[in-house]
Amino acid sequence: MASTISLHLSPASGSFPFQPKQLKLGDKRVVLGIEIPNDPAHTSSSSNGWFAVVRTGISPLPVSTSHAEVWLSGSKVYIRDTDSPFGTFVNGVKITTDTLLRQGDVLSLGSPVQRNSQTPAYITDDHLKPIIAKIALVIGLSGW
Repeated sequence: MASTISLHLSPASGSFPFQPKQLKLGDKRVVLGIEIPNDPAHTSSSSNGWFAVVRTGISPLPVSTSHAEVWLSGSKVYIRDTDSPFGTFVNGVKITTDTLLRQGDVLSLGSPVQRNSQTPAYITDDHLKPIIAKIALVIGLSGW
């Protein structure tokens, strides 16, 4: 029997709203980013790394369409930023290299954008929030 590892992402306080995700990690890297409307290959689901644009086209400004990637190496889960403009953070620390994810870590795709006098009125508070997720690593068994 082989073991599998799933990465569970649940919204944490201060996050752009998103539905929890369960990403099964295998031999391919999983891209984390904002879905691309009208592109079936980049449409959000609970089992992929694309985060949905909500309501009337609101997406989080600090998150890129291809923001970061996660992968399994042996029995460890790693993440790296893909040169996103607003960065990727693990437990509040900006990552600049491949970084090990652990049970209970807090992942942030982007950092909050501050409203100022130049911010257009149509930009809501949700637009300005990053994706902030609590990490759970779940080990399962597959095959015989």
